[in-house]
Amino acid sequence: MENQPSIQFKKERELGEIITDTFKFVRENYKVLFQVILKNVAIPGIIMLAALTYYLYNGADLFAFTSVPDGYSNSFFVDYFLSIFILIIGVFIFQAFMYASVLYSIKSYINNNGIINPSEVNQEVSKNWLNFCGMQFLIGIVIFFGMMLCVLPGIYLLVPLSLIYSIYVFDKLGVSASFSYTFQLIKDNWWISFATILVMAILVYIIAFIFQIPALIYMIVKGVTIAQEGTMSDPTFLFDWVYIVLNVLSTLIQYILMGLSIISTVFIYFNLNEKKHQTGALEEIENLGSH
Repeated sequence: MENQPSIQFKKERELGEIITDTFKFVRENYKVLFQVILKNVAIPGIIMLAALTYYLYNGADLFAFTSVPDGYSNSFFVDYFLSIFILIIGVFIFQAFMYASVLYSIKSYINNNGIINPSEVNQEVSKNWLNFCGMQFLIGIVIFFGMMLCVLPGIYLLVPLSLIYSIYVFDKLGVSASFSYTFQLIKDNWWISFATILVMAILVYIIAFIFQIPALIYMIVKGVTIAQEGTMSDPTFLFDWVYIVLNVLSTLIQYILMGLSIISTVFIYFNLNEKKHQTGALEEIENLGSH
């Protein structure tokens, strides 16, 4: 009989089990996951961090208004809004590669009975990253307009749209078909899925906040120092390169921790898929019959 993986994805799970198994999967596979993410996300990550640095550098100038008699120049606004645009594009691309890397790692884990094949994952990411960028862009547009119309539609759409990537990878549907099917899959299970996503988001935020503490401490110490020196008339002293570097590093860790949320959405997908189709149960019966 073939060895069974430590974690069976194709099964129904309660909220607590999804959270527990998410951390268990990372604990058992963090080395190979880091290897895959480093291989595929390094370049998008560098682009995103460069864009973030550019944005923070320009953003610091916002606080110079009180110390510059003539206010902002037109070139400042061009640079500032350009930095926002570049940052948004950088984040979109980074998240697309992050989703692809994590999901294809899980697919490899399932197909190879608990073993992630990095070369197999890298090949899938290289072949499908453009589609992930397309899905990322589509989701961003839909949620943006949902939030603009009213906050509640945006929150409602966030839950089914978070499953599009899993449907694309595991059901092998196209982007448009995945978009349509996700609303069928989430039907009658929106609240429990929302609760799971919310709990996972809170846990990830708490972990990410720990890594933001150095930047906050530096900000407080620097604020007290310049107040004592009487240089508060120029708030840009608060936003030096040390502050920018600390923020860039904490943001990088925050986006890496996003992998936890991605893994939890895969468990949510398989939980809903099992409720509707019993795919995992049928496969177990077939495997028992073949031995």
